[in-house]
Amino acid sequence: MIAVLNQIAILLTLQTGGEPPAVEQIAPPPAKETAPAAAADSPVPDAMNYTYNPFGKRDPFRPFILDKSADADRNADPLLNFDLSKFQLTGILYGISNPRALVRDGEGKGHVITRGTKIGRNRGSVLRILKNEVVVAEEFRDPLGKLIVSEYVMKLSKGEKGK
Repeated sequence: MIAVLNQIAILLTLQTGGEPPAVEQIAPPPAKETAPAAAADSPVPDAMNYTYNPFGKRDPFRPFILDKSADADRNADPLLNFDLSKFQLTGILYGISNPRALVRDGEGKGHVITRGTKIGRNRGSVLRILKNEVVVAEEFRDPLGKLIVSEYVMKLSKGEKGK
């Protein structure tokens, strides 16, 4: 390795006409004045000791727009915040032109639904309200893109029928 470097140095010397290349001497910078004794005694923070605490701070990689729309969707319609299996059918008002049903969500709050009401996380639509049950149709696409309509039946619990 040293022999290769020596050969390169000889070639450079020959190319410049036999004289070694000129090297400029750079003067060292003037010495700075020392800081007062009070500043020397103060502790200097070490950049390597800093630790980031994310507690109570928002995720810096989460967009602002999604945060606002997610909160708006959650508060807009409480019927869309739960799976259909979390709803319990507690009452039905039938025998009228527009039958209604009373359902209890996962938090125990009651909601009145009619035909066409959107319910569940998959935005199912109430198809029929019968004497003892409510039929909800959910539309979703399978992995191949085929549209699938699934009917979910909520039955009135036996304890609620006689009341």
